[in-house]
Amino acid sequence: MARRYLHEIDLMRAFVILGVLSVHTTSFFNVLNNDMTPGFLTLGALITTMHYTRETFMFVTGLVLFITYYRNPFNPLVFWRKRFLLIAIPYIIWTLAYIAFVGLLTPGFDWSWSVLWPAIEHNLLTGNMYFLYFLVVSMQLYIVFPFLLYMLRRWEKYHIHILIASFVLQISLMWLNKYALGNVNTANLSKVLYDLYQYRDRNIIMYQFWFISGGILACHYDRVAAFIYRHRRALFVSLGIGVCLVWGYYFLERLAVGESEGSAELVLQPIMVPYSLLVTLVYWYAGMSWAKRMGRPGWRPFSKFVKVAGNTSFGIYLAQPFPLYLMELTVNHIDGLGIPTWLHYALLPVSILFVYFSSMLISYIFGKIPLLTYTVGRRTQWRHHKHETVQHAA
Repeated sequence: MARRYLHEIDLMRAFVILGVLSVHTTSFFNVLNNDMTPGFLTLGALITTMHYTRETFMFVTGLVLFITYYRNPFNPLVFWRKRFLLIAIPYIIWTLAYIAFVGLLTPGFDWSWSVLWPAIEHNLLTGNMYFLYFLVVSMQLYIVFPFLLYMLRRWEKYHIHILIASFVLQISLMWLNKYALGNVNTANLSKVLYDLYQYRDRNIIMYQFWFISGGILACHYDRVAAFIYRHRRALFVSLGIGVCLVWGYYFLERLAVGESEGSAELVLQPIMVPYSLLVTLVYWYAGMSWAKRMGRPGWRPFSKFVKVAGNTSFGIYLAQPFPLYLMELTVNHIDGLGIPTWLHYALLPVSILFVYFSSMLISYIFGKIPLLTYTVGRRTQWRHHKHETVQHAA
């Protein structure tokens, strides 16, 4: 069966990665505010409602993998060779680049091998540099994907049961993460158990619903799409209610319960599961609506942008720490001049766009240079002294 290209995924990638950078930029701006002030709480509520991004990206990853392989021949060895080549190389290279970057910014950093090697080993094993946890989770998915593929193929008539069970499990895991694991005494844990506890946010089990739901959507794509089109008004109303509930929950936790900002904003908590699913479905609907119009004359400039942004999204994710650092330096310098509060907040959207397009430019350039293409999850294929690039599936 011919493999299906989903143009709507390009739009999802293009704007979900914008959401990722918006979270990271807004979080920096909020660090400059005093806790519990109106400005701090406003940005905190905004950040919380933008904490759907990792779930949406994982949903898209599962969707793309299953739409590619569910009804086509599948060879695990070929799959692993292709996927790990496209993700292990950027993972290693960017880990080393980030360590060097941190070292250059740290006065008196010890560059001796006896210090560097333990740091390299630890960060490669944990994905602890900047935002590389996503690649760690993706590699775990690739390992278990042949089993998931077999499971969904074998039990196709039970997909709705699997989806419901996965959803319930996800809610339970998020409850456990927020209300039970946060109080664990780690003093007597072995190093292995401590690392499993400390880095549980990069364990595939914590995201199992997003990969499974994306996979099940791929198996019944057209039927679910038709259902979404018929009930799009209810979907948007549900999202509006969901945003209000998340804001209300955030303010309840901060103002009434007395939770910390980190706990109130937490990505891995129960309320974020249905909310993130609603946001993801709205993104998907928007992508499908655009895909129907992408070739029309009035839509072509926007469509060209979506294609570039979607194709560079993986590289944007990896390159973002460098523009983020430049943005932070610039905003700190401008704030030091004693600017009015309104101008400080006016810098937020400008800063988001700077980080977004700067990261996109880095990713785009790397994607055009042979061999460097691997650093942004794209494969170079030499043909008549030219090269092609293949987008990393996630």
